[in-house]
This record gives sequence, structure tokens and C-alpha cells, in this order.
Amino acid sequence: MNASSGVGSLSETERSEFRHLFDKRLEKIRSRTADCFAFRDVEAPPFLVNGAPYWGFGYDPETFPHGLFDDPAVMTTAQERAYYDQVKEIDDDFVPYLMPWVGTGVLASGFGCQIEYPPKQDPVVSPRHYPVKTTRDIKDLSIPNPEKDGLMPKVLTYIEYMKLHSFLPVGITDIQGPLTTANQLMGFDKLIYLMEDDPLAAHELMEKVTEALTQWIKRQKQAIGEPLTECISDQQVYTGRHAGIWFSDDDAVLISPRLYKEFVVPYNSRICKVFGGGCLHFCGNATHQADNFLHIDSLRAINNSLMHNIRSFRELKAKVEGRIVLFAVDLVPEDYEEYLQELLGNISLKGLVVHSIYMGTVGMTKDGQWVPAQRDFRAGRRSAYDCLSRHLHL
Repeated sequence: MNASSGVGSLSETERSEFRHLFDKRLEKIRSRTADCFAFRDVEAPPFLVNGAPYWGFGYDPETFPHGLFDDPAVMTTAQERAYYDQVKEIDDDFVPYLMPWVGTGVLASGFGCQIEYPPKQDPVVSPRHYPVKTTRDIKDLSIPNPEKDGLMPKVLTYIEYMKLHSFLPVGITDIQGPLTTANQLMGFDKLIYLMEDDPLAAHELMEKVTEALTQWIKRQKQAIGEPLTECISDQQVYTGRHAGIWFSDDDAVLISPRLYKEFVVPYNSRICKVFGGGCLHFCGNATHQADNFLHIDSLRAINNSLMHNIRSFRELKAKVEGRIVLFAVDLVPEDYEEYLQELLGNISLKGLVVHSIYMGTVGMTKDGQWVPAQRDFRAGRRSAYDCLSRHLHL
């Protein structure tokens, strides 16, 4: 995201136009999403070329909104402006909604994880402090109180403000699933050792995390006024009545299928069932978990940020075909034409969503150094949209 996103509040004229555009696209996208989750034959799947993410990553440092994580008015204004610019310029399948975003450690902070605020970056869980060091610590863990503990009260405050000051729907904050939350509480290596050496303690930890997560989601939905079995979106991909919850499960790429089956599948299933169906997200390659994914009760979709690993995504799609919807999510690369040919060539469009994220500020590793690069944001986003439209024959 860069300066083209703008930071000023919408005028009344802009807000009126925005509401008209929102209502128009929501009506269209509901039917396209229903086709997707029913695995119907379609001429083209739902697709997004989105340059308006809610997270801070991607802002130019000089345009990073001051007070983004301290003032709900700043966050609401920044998101509304970015979303309005998106929907008036790109006729994709993005349904704007407000996200009370304060990083990926909200529930973990309720359990005692420390949150750090790097300058002009998203909040992160401190890697130097873990609340769980021993099995005694697991027994002493209390279910966090959303009204008092960690970042949870801040999220509720942001939800309240957003509901009062915008017509846009409000979504739940970032949800890290049972596995990733347990990892945040004690560290990945120690969690794996615990699963091997003391499975009863590992299950106790997963039980407590799952119960806390369930209560936290219910509390947010109560604040939003959203049914348990509906969710406005999974990381900007509209879901509506097709799933009541989404959560991140990034450590699925690192854990063995054996441990995932015993220590993750039952708890993911519980979460998905409570909310009438769920969407699971991970970055990278978790194709080795395909059979486990198929055994997660009420799992409706997988949001895979494939990180240019097209081969593993296509392999996963083949394994879950007709049973789990797949979102193909990736940052737009420079060689987009070639990339889309490889991604979409001879692939089933049933149960598929294509979500391309375009950022004006990107970076790459060159000779061991991180090199930032600036791209023409508006022209680049339009070019990516036109390219994807051609490949989908729109």
C-alpha cells in the first residue's frame, strides 16, 4: 500500500457513492460465492485483485498512518479510504469490511504473551517471553477474560467504534487457531517436544486454548451482532453464510501429519462445528496434511497463501477436489502472465477463489540483502486485474 491509498476521511458524496458500490457488488458476489461453495460449474471463479489490505505490512514508511494501533478513528478512516479507492477502480469480488486489526497475538496476549510494536509495522508477539514453560504452567493457565485481558478489550473497543461510525460490516479480528496459539504460548520446538513426551499435558493445553478461542469468537460476534454461523469474510474473501469462522493454522506446514492428526484435527473440528463451518488459512505448503484436512469436521474452505509454490497448490486442489473450497492467495509477482498460465492452466474452476494481492511497496532478497522496491500502485493493480480477467475470459 502506498500514498495512492489516501488517508483523508471520506466526504459525504464519496461515502454515498461507496455505499452504492458496496450494495451493488454484495448482491453480485453472494451468488458467485454460493456457486463456489456448491462446487458448481462456472465460467469464472470469484476473484480479487486487492491492493487494500487491512494490515500495516505494505505501507510506505512515510505514509504509515500515525496512531493506527492506538486510535480506532485512524484505523477506520484508513480502511474506508483504501476500500473506497479499491471498489471504484476495480470491479473484482472483494466485499469491503472493517477489521479491528492489532496483529496476530490477540488471544495469546490474553494468556500473557507480550506484544511488541515495531516502528511503522504490525504488532507482534515477543519471541523472548513465553507464558508456558512447564506443565505446571499449563495447569495454572486461566481462560482469558475478553473484557480485561491483553489486547482483547482494545479489539472490542475498536468494534464498538467501527459499528457506530461506518456503514461497512465489521469482522472479527485475526484468529490464530489452537495450534498457532499454543505455539505462541510456549514456542514451536517446546510444543513439539511436549506432544511427544507428555501428550496428556499437550492435550490439556490444546483444550484450554480451544475453549478460550471459542469464548473469544462468541464475544466478538456478540459485539458485532453477527450470527455464530455467518462470517463476513476470511481475510478479505467473502464467505457470508457458508462459514461462521476463519482461523490461521500456519504451523500446519511444519508439523508432521501424525502429530497434526492427534493434536490438531480434533480441536479444529470443534471450532468449525461450533460456528457452523470454518475456513482455515496457512502460508506455504501443507499438502502433506491433505488427508487430515479432509477429516476436520465442518471445514468448508482452505485459504492458502501459496507463496508462488504453484505445484503444491495444484496438488492440494486435486486431493480435496469437490470437498473443500480452495482460495489461491498470493502477492502479484512481476511475471504475472506466466504465473497465471501456470496456476490456472487445465485446473478445475469448481470450488476455487483466486485472490491476488497487489502492493506498491514490495521487497526481495538480492545477494543476501533485503531490497525494497516501489511499483506504480494504481497502474500495477489495474494491469494485474486486466491480466487476470483475460485469463478467466471475462
